Amino acid sequence: MRYIPLPHLKEGMILAKPLYGANFNVLLGENVELTATHLQRVNELGYAGVYIRDALSDDIIVSDVIDSALRVDTIRSAKEVLQQAENGAFENSRKITRLHQERIIMPVIESIIASPSRMVDIIDLKPYDDYVYYHAANVVILSVLLGVEMGLAGTQLYELALAALLHDVGNIFIPKSILSKPDKLTPEEYGIIKQHSQMGFDYLREHFDISIEACMGALQHHENFDGSGYPNQLKKDKISIYGRIIAITDVYDALTSRRPYRQPMLSAAAIEYLGANAGTMFDPDAVKSFKNVVAIYPSGICVELTSGLQCIVVGNYPGYSSRPHLRLLKNTSQTPLYIDLKNDAAFADVTVSRILEDYTE
Repeated sequence: MRYIPLPHLKEGMILAKPLYGANFNVLLGENVELTATHLQRVNELGYAGVYIRDALSDDIIVSDVIDSALRVDTIRSAKEVLQQAENGAFENSRKITRLHQERIIMPVIESIIASPSRMVDIIDLKPYDDYVYYHAANVVILSVLLGVEMGLAGTQLYELALAALLHDVGNIFIPKSILSKPDKLTPEEYGIIKQHSQMGFDYLREHFDISIEACMGALQHHENFDGSGYPNQLKKDKISIYGRIIAITDVYDALTSRRPYRQPMLSAAAIEYLGANAGTMFDPDAVKSFKNVVAIYPSGICVELTSGLQCIVVGNYPGYSSRPHLRLLKNTSQTPLYIDLKNDAAFADVTVSRILEDYTE
């Protein structure tokens, strides 16, 4: 299978991964042949692209870092807990129990720890609707993945995942007219937005059975490494490790998501943004670790090399995200020709020069 951005989808293409609509029900299933009506609906829902199956990519298997059913369950759980918070379900009752939190968090942690390849090698498919809950679940998954890479374990991973799940709970106190404003925020509006970290922290302390360390992770996810962030202008290791990790995963998932007011970045551009802001916005060591666990060129996309060869990505190596395993396109031989940028010395000086979003045979 391979990934095709929305502008390059065509009628007759065969869907390789299902797309979800309202309430996480399957809208279009695997092997559906796309029609003009389907393409219009995909655009209306806000998907940035889809995975298709064709002769060019029949040998390529694109796997998520966690099982797709678990991912959907995590999104559903994020929606449940965040909607309960927004509706005031916790305000006149006992704190939300640790057991309820563990039912959301622990399957993700256990799945990632057990994964034979701890790397995001897939382009996330998400619609406009329920973006908040897709985002919360993605930040959990990415944060746990990065936490494991950075040596966190046990209680630390649990606290990190909980902070990631609830990092934006303070947004329930921000007017939706500001949160969803498509235009640039005024200074006054931005000042209101910046209050969500502290308000979320206060809400978590009052209504959740949650450690102070996890609360601090949620509080500090907008602190910048150079001290220019908010709410407390903390610098470097004065920011908790949870806050430094979530700062990266929160921005990465936002950048790679299509929103009503902007198009998404592909992984390569988002990771380049993180790298350009390492040492200012982000912890440079955490950014380096993040690059080890998120593919710059995910499997199923077409690329051009500095040598001029055009290839499709068939796999990636954790720790070597810029050196994927490739198969040559436009191959006149009956035998597939593969290029391994990590292990093939003949290609040591060759790199990926660009992504071919509109490649056709």
